Amino acid sequence: MDTSFILQAALTGLSLGAFCLSYCFPFLATLIASTPRRPKENSKLIFQFIFGRFIGYLLFGFAFGYVGEKFRSPVLTIMTDFSMILISVILVLYLCGVIKQKESCLCSKFHNRNAMAMGLLMGINICPPFLLSLPYVFSLHSTWLGIIYFIVFFLTSSVYFLPMIFVGMLARIKEFRLVARISGFICAGIFTFSGFYSLVHILLPKP
Repeated sequence: MDTSFILQAALTGLSLGAFCLSYCFPFLATLIASTPRRPKENSKLIFQFIFGRFIGYLLFGFAFGYVGEKFRSPVLTIMTDFSMILISVILVLYLCGVIKQKESCLCSKFHNRNAMAMGLLMGINICPPFLLSLPYVFSLHSTWLGIIYFIVFFLTSSVYFLPMIFVGMLARIKEFRLVARISGFICAGIFTFSGFYSLVHILLPKP
């Protein structure tokens, strides 16, 4: 398996923190802080939440990987490449503060108090890292690669959630925000290069 594939999934997962730290974490923090619990009970709650996210990512990885595997055409590939480039630009603009971030966390819309359901909803946030992953997974033309991509995405993004067992507001930790932002810039550059490379390969005539 190409190591760059794993790197793209990992960096995109890490960049998710730049968005979840501001909008989605308060809902999880509220759920944890709403009732006095021991660390062991909080651990169980976090596990249920993370498991919900895992199920959500598996479903999307399977769905977009399967569709990409079944439908192959130059037109779809060009559309996928353009969308990766566009979303990469949007991601950079978000990280630079040019575009103001709006609430994209589905938890805020449904106010679900079940930890697993909250994890599932948080797993399908309408934010640039998640949106960027969808056309890329489609372009892989493989159901299994789509699933593997979102498993890596899930694992790397979960580093932001595990400390929630002990702390209420991870967004206050400057180092986590810095890692998320740097990862966002790097993954935007990688996806932009990948999109342009694919477009050039398709559109330019072969010698």
